[in-house]
Amino acid sequence: MPLIKTVSRHTLGLIMVCLSAILWSSAGFFVRMIDMNTWAMVAWRSLFAFLSLILLLAWGGYLRRFSFRNDVGLKGLITAAVMAISMFCYVAALKLTSVAGVMTVYATIPFFAMGLGWLIQRKEITKRALISAAVSLVGVVVMAASASGKGDTAGNALALIMTAGFAASIVMSGKWPEMNLPAVTALACALCGAFCVAMMPQGLPVPGMHDILWLIAFAMSTQSISYLLFMAGSRHLDPAEASLIAQADIVLGPMWVWVFFSELPANNTLLGGAITFVAVTGYLAGEYYLKRNSARKN
Repeated sequence: MPLIKTVSRHTLGLIMVCLSAILWSSAGFFVRMIDMNTWAMVAWRSLFAFLSLILLLAWGGYLRRFSFRNDVGLKGLITAAVMAISMFCYVAALKLTSVAGVMTVYATIPFFAMGLGWLIQRKEITKRALISAAVSLVGVVVMAASASGKGDTAGNALALIMTAGFAASIVMSGKWPEMNLPAVTALACALCGAFCVAMMPQGLPVPGMHDILWLIAFAMSTQSISYLLFMAGSRHLDPAEASLIAQADIVLGPMWVWVFFSELPANNTLLGGAITFVAVTGYLAGEYYLKRNSARKN
């Protein structure tokens, strides 16, 4: 009997979301491994991510009935543009400052999403969420205090833009559920790649085969496969549970660059990251616990 039939949908969802978090956490590793101009790196990564997503859409049969107006449209175009900005800022932030610093800012994404949800959809924000958000902000401030140069300051600013952009795309996908998210993500990759190609310095050499292979792995791990695993796995999980598992990305990201590149962030960065991580995971764990209790009572 195939393995997929011997496990529950919930267990399969857990495995898929865990795998997506592990793959996402490898972004810092790839950025450190590939020695390239930032514009060129993001351009090539976006190209390979776009191609892999298109191949996966074709393999799933989605392209045969694809309609830009129905699957993407103006709403999808807006979402893709926001995602494209976030994609660039993510890699650029990792190039400029420590992975731990970027992950500390990124950990606050649930609170950015809540704030935007309240602003756009008037969704209620609980007192517990506000307290957790305030504590996580303290962690970010402590981390930012460790900035030792223009690179760290710029990297933290880009990480903030990236986090706000990804949070906005989450809110948009919830507000406009009719969008074909894999197609919108592929479009975001195309937009990001096209912009970076236009901004690339003249005369940059074409990457060699060694770098091409690393760029393909970078794109597949942190954009296409990880995204599709999370999308498929989260369907079988409670949203709070999926978000809680995805927080493993915050811990694993700095760990990979410490293991492979001996990148040890400043003490303030570690302290700020710990404060933010505890605030976010505590809030998400509480949400999951309350929803489980409510489901049992009903």
